[in-house]
Amino acid sequence: MISIVIVYNNEKTLNEILLKSLKNQTVKFEIIKLDNTKGQFKSAAEALNFGGRRAKGRYIMFVHQDVELDSDSWLENTENYLNGMSNLGVAGVAGMSEKGTTHTERMRGYISNCGTLWGKPFKKPEEVHTLDELLLIVPRSIFSKLQFDEKNFDYWHCYGADYCLSLRQMGLKAYVFPAFVYHRSLLSNMKDLVFHQKRLYDKHKKSFKHIYTTSGDIDWLKLEIRKCVRFFQPLHRRIFPTWLEDLKKEVSEFDKVLDLGCGYNSPIQYCKQRFSVGVELYAPYILESKKKGIHNQYIKADLRDIKLKTNSFDVILCSEVIEHLKKKEGYELIGRMEKWAKKKIIITVPNGYVWQDDVDNNKFQEHQSEWYAKELKDLGFKVYGMNGWKKLRGYKGLFKYKPDLLWILISDLTQKITYYVPQYAFQIFAVKNLE
Repeated sequence: MISIVIVYNNEKTLNEILLKSLKNQTVKFEIIKLDNTKGQFKSAAEALNFGGRRAKGRYIMFVHQDVELDSDSWLENTENYLNGMSNLGVAGVAGMSEKGTTHTERMRGYISNCGTLWGKPFKKPEEVHTLDELLLIVPRSIFSKLQFDEKNFDYWHCYGADYCLSLRQMGLKAYVFPAFVYHRSLLSNMKDLVFHQKRLYDKHKKSFKHIYTTSGDIDWLKLEIRKCVRFFQPLHRRIFPTWLEDLKKEVSEFDKVLDLGCGYNSPIQYCKQRFSVGVELYAPYILESKKKGIHNQYIKADLRDIKLKTNSFDVILCSEVIEHLKKKEGYELIGRMEKWAKKKIIITVPNGYVWQDDVDNNKFQEHQSEWYAKELKDLGFKVYGMNGWKKLRGYKGLFKYKPDLLWILISDLTQKITYYVPQYAFQIFAVKNLE
């Protein structure tokens, strides 16, 4: 039997995501829920140790509240995998191998993370360096000998990677196994991550000169770079604000927003709107967005055919959408948006053609048209540049050059110019006030 330990700070998320996927499992299990809505547990290690000590099952599964198991036989299949693993210390569904020369090559596991497929399909358990903390399974007999390190990892980072490395030094193994899950995470908590990565490195550097985790590779040089970045980050954000700050300002005073082609991870989630409606044609994206609770209502519809009442929304957002339509269809949609919106229309779109094929098995993700700053200016939009000089980026907006950190800085520097000269920017942020 598997004992499931969950620390939660959002009961609605717990009930609608994890507990719903546990409802019809084909084997018996024990569930241990730890309410942290008032912050009584100060760290993951403290909370998970508290729950783990109460477990009665052969295996203890420590899992996030926003993880959804993909089938009713998930626990049964997982037990079968666990029973066949030799020298098992800990198992999970996503992790990092020491094999490979890049972060992507070292990724092991296959899950849906925030609506995007992470890793590659595989058929049998594989030994890894460390595991992601979204889901960890430990034999209770092992947990009785080694618990999470509450002293060194007194927040919510790196406790899982530390546990994997500690078990490896005891002669035990960390495995990923092929059991698909959906991680419905909305926001990432990056507070003090570098501080705890340094603690992880200091604790294990005698045995591991390089540590590979899903939140980044760790060695002496990378830590020094990250410390510098962390030191200058507040200043960097003030000097180089993102386009999301512009979006927040544009929509902040309005109550009712329509989000056309909202996808699964709309930027509206950062704007704290009182009421928003998401329109999306691809059903998996609607499901993902609903589980995250981004919009109040959803409409499954083709933007080329949808009919809405005149002046039915204060603001209409159409972010990274019109390039997926043929040019004539894009112009027609903009014309209809002007009828549906009372106050303003906001469009973001690549500046010029950026090649993109289908993503997430979604044929609607293909780019079918190109748009330029002058075209939107001619339609009465105020146009600004986004994400720096377009010559620095290629397929899917990825940087053409390495290392990424250097070119992110260069791109941010160019953004100070391209914001006002949008014809040279990678993307366009366009606003049309209708009053």
